[in-house]
Formats: sequence, C-alpha cells, structure tokens
Amino acid sequence: MNNIIEMSCFSSKQPEKNENEDFYLPPSYDNNFNIVFAVADGVGSSEHSILASHAAIRGIKQVLGESSFSVEGAFHAAKKEIDNLNISTATTLTIIHIKDNEVLIGHSGDCRVYFSKNNKLNQLTTDQTRYQELLDSGEHKLRNLRNHKERLSSILINALSNTTDLNFEIISLPIDELKFNGVLQIYAMSDGAYKHWDARPKFSEKTMNSPSAFASSLRKRIEKNIIDDYTFIGVKVS
Repeated sequence: MNNIIEMSCFSSKQPEKNENEDFYLPPSYDNNFNIVFAVADGVGSSEHSILASHAAIRGIKQVLGESSFSVEGAFHAAKKEIDNLNISTATTLTIIHIKDNEVLIGHSGDCRVYFSKNNKLNQLTTDQTRYQELLDSGEHKLRNLRNHKERLSSILINALSNTTDLNFEIISLPIDELKFNGVLQIYAMSDGAYKHWDARPKFSEKTMNSPSAFASSLRKRIEKNIIDDYTFIGVKVS
C-alpha cells in the first residue's frame, strides 16, 4: 500500500470569468487503498463547460465507491454523466491511479501529468492539441510552427463531449521508474497552471522536493499574471 506523506491542491478562476471551468478530484483512496486523483478543464469554446467538468468528476466519484476502481470504468462513468446533460458541452479529463507497483494515467485533452526527479519535472502525458499533432507528424519544422504555437495549442483534438464518441489514452508506468530517493512525487495541472511553469521551469531544490512548497511558489507566479482558470494537484507518496 502506498501512503500519501504530503499533498497540496489549488484551483481558481481567471478574474474576468464568472465561474471556474476547471474542477478536480483531490487525492483519494479507492476501496483497495490505491490513490486516485483527477483534473478536468471545461472546454472554453463550449457553452456551460463548467457543467461538463463537474459531471466528469462526479462520474469518477461514483466509481470510487465501487468495490474495484479502474481508470477505464471512471472514464465511462464520466462520459455517461456528460451524456446526461441537456446541452452540448465538453471537458478535458486526466485521471491518475497510483497502485502498489504501477501508475496508471487516463488522458483526454491537454491537462498534464509530471513526475519530479533530480529536481526536474518530467512530463508523462502528451497534449492532445492541434499543435502537438502537427509537431508529432514531422511534416512541419519546429521553427515554422513556433509562430502559431499559442493558437494551435488552444485547438483540442480530443475531449469528453456529449456530441462525440468516448476516446482516451491509457498510460501505464512501473512505479519504481518514477520514484526518486524512495518516494514518488507526481503532479497534475491544467493549462492555466503549467503554462506558467513552462515559461520558467525552475524552483529551488527545497521547493522541488515538496509538493506544498512547489504549489505555493507556482501559485504566487500564476497570480502575478493569470491567463486562464488554473488547477494544481501534487502528491508525495512513499
């Protein structure tokens, strides 16, 4: 059984907005004492996207109450909740499931998961955006895409919606490959948070070794120039 020895979460809206379209499930235990947490970012181009992000997390919480939790089951439950909404809307969704020997990540959209090692964050997910799709295709040089990065990064090629079929990626990683000095330190962020990290991906060694310190420093950085709703979840597991 893995034990949470430190964690930190925050989520807030962009000041110009009426509502925070991000929503998250804080680190929780399933009925087998595996750790589960998730972040959903309502797609801004869809009306009432806050309803979609809340529905997705509500679906996950339902599966958490069952005898056996699975990322696949959580995605299907999230999709069912979104399908029950009476308006067309969409959300990204990323779920982290930390088991005894394995970390499972379910991913749809452009939220990100990182793990910390050697005072660096290493990205585990790939943004499901038009920019990343063109970059991965190899048909365009990076320098040709750079001038269009902001626009293309805002175009999602995958999300949970009640107007499209369910589509998500599952990533499975041995937990020992992610641990550093005997502990796993793993973070999930919406784009309103990680864009500030990307701009200057560095904190002190002390800050990098503590989810609480990292969260505090990142939040201070974000709140100097809030560009979108922003969510962060960080856990240290032994």
